Amino acid sequence: MARPERHALWLVVPVALAMLPHALYVPAWVSLAAALALVWRLSPAWLKEGGAQRAARLLLAPAAVLAVLLQFRTLAGPEAGIALLVLAVALKLLESDGRRDHAIAVLAGYFLAVATLIHHQEIAAAAWLLVTTAVLTAALAAGQAAQPPAPAAALRLGAVLVAQALPLAVLLFLLFPRLAAPLGGLVHSETGRSGLSDSMAPGSVSRLILSDAVAMRVDFADPAVDARGLYWRGPVLAEFDGLTWRRGEPRPAPPPATPVGGRLDYTVTLEASGQPWLPVAGLAEDMALPSARLSGDMEWRTRLPDHGRLRYTVTAWRDYRLEPQLSPYRRAQVLALPAGRHPQAHALARQWAEQSASPRAIVERALAHFRQEPFHYTLNPPVLGDDTVDDFLFRSRRGFCEHYAGAFTVLMRAAGVPARVITGYQGGERNPIGGYWIVRDRDAHAWAEVWLEGAGWRRVDPTAAVAPERVELGLDAALPAAERPLLDLPPAWQLRLRQGWDWLDNGWNQWVLGYDQQRQRRLLGALSPRLASLDGMLWATLAGTALILAGLALSILHVRRDRPAGATERLYARFLARLARVGLVKGAAEGPVAFAARAARDRPDLAGPVRAITALYVALRYGDATRPEHLRQALAGFRPGRPPRRAKRGKVIVD
Repeated sequence: MARPERHALWLVVPVALAMLPHALYVPAWVSLAAALALVWRLSPAWLKEGGAQRAARLLLAPAAVLAVLLQFRTLAGPEAGIALLVLAVALKLLESDGRRDHAIAVLAGYFLAVATLIHHQEIAAAAWLLVTTAVLTAALAAGQAAQPPAPAAALRLGAVLVAQALPLAVLLFLLFPRLAAPLGGLVHSETGRSGLSDSMAPGSVSRLILSDAVAMRVDFADPAVDARGLYWRGPVLAEFDGLTWRRGEPRPAPPPATPVGGRLDYTVTLEASGQPWLPVAGLAEDMALPSARLSGDMEWRTRLPDHGRLRYTVTAWRDYRLEPQLSPYRRAQVLALPAGRHPQAHALARQWAEQSASPRAIVERALAHFRQEPFHYTLNPPVLGDDTVDDFLFRSRRGFCEHYAGAFTVLMRAAGVPARVITGYQGGERNPIGGYWIVRDRDAHAWAEVWLEGAGWRRVDPTAAVAPERVELGLDAALPAAERPLLDLPPAWQLRLRQGWDWLDNGWNQWVLGYDQQRQRRLLGALSPRLASLDGMLWATLAGTALILAGLALSILHVRRDRPAGATERLYARFLARLARVGLVKGAAEGPVAFAARAARDRPDLAGPVRAITALYVALRYGDATRPEHLRQALAGFRPGRPPRRAKRGKVIVD
């Protein structure tokens, strides 16, 4: 027996729209199973109800739960929960044959749409969420009609309802007390960046360079600061096994540091990377971030294991004297080299040590070596042999910043100068629209620090000796012309568009995603000190909600009283006006059917057309009909005259 199905598209398409973003994160088999369920719902086979189909639906639900449990080893958490919700909504569509089932499926679609925010919170995701909500609202309204409405009319209704709800949503966003952690920590980062690492080997930084993703944005208190000359310090790598540099043994407390030079105040918005490093320029005197911790090697880290976007304000000194005294144990750590490796580098370093009067002279000798010998800065160095340091220094002489930083540090240690490798970022791109600086993955850099008696740890960038343009003008200026297309740099007009979009994206990050308790209280406190208190927020929320709802109610009453809501209402208003001219006036509380019955009793001669026109109006306004042409045609021939009156002799005289 076939079941009537008239709302399939209004059910499947909006729910599919809500499911679509989750296809990027749920396992492929979940997306495939959901797609098959949607196709089955639209196919003629679904209309043929039978025992086999009922049994299949009963088996699919527990099978979906078991499959999710086997995939994730749990049914809790965002990943498993979203996968289970996608499958549950898809299976719900297979039994949606009534208005109640239709409404439940659409309401589940709302949950799917909101769940998109777990992985995506950018502007595009918010726009997608608004569109999906409008389409789902249109589907909810369409499901209550006996016949599907015209798509344009239903979508218009959904868009209007969403637009009417936006003022209330904005009010609640601004005034409702903010939670300490959004969604209880459910919100995940949408980025797949790996960011800085706690190790460095040949090729590790150059692979990161090819990414154009934003690593962080920096807003300086002094707009005249040129960030291209700044180094953003990240992991400190002190252990070397002959191939890879790694972080050393953690120290119990930061070493002594004395600020030198001018102050530097800035705010960093760090994109999520899955790494704990908080890059800083200069010596950070203070960092306004509760989760920030300073390691024994002066690395700023967050204790959050998997943080999202972070925003921290730093008060720093441009230069500093770090660890002026070095203990014997610490000196041994930063002089250690693997035994039996890099014999040519050791021989060259010993020669420099014998010919130099001081460690500082050894450093200058090494930098002069990189400047004078035919070294090349390139993203495509040749493959190195087993001894990567000697092979780079004496044969290939072509490399990227990690090659130069690593080889320089080995030479310094072999010459008896304590040294270590630092990774982080160098330079950036100024956004002229917002006045802030953008530091991208391609600005990742590696340099060295050497310890000098009386001066402590000092930064030395051997890459600048080979390619000074890298530090002064940026990566694209330092690379050979043939390698610049690898960076995929946009032309000037695209760069302006990208800067404009980044300005919007940064504003969204700061004032929407970054609208935390501190920012809320600061904003509301600027308007009124009372608003910054919890009581003030709640009272303002209630008052604002009441005003918005009152305004919506008045606008709806105004539209209904002064402007008929469409062609159907205008035609019916014309019908009532013609009846009023002959003395038949519809009461304010009288419904169309009741008025038609009274008019038929008072004017039996008009009973037929009055009932017919009223039936057409009711079908258009409350029932299945969607086109007012028949009502317009019936009204065109309706010209009621005065009621008939009887003459004295019983003859009927018609006016």
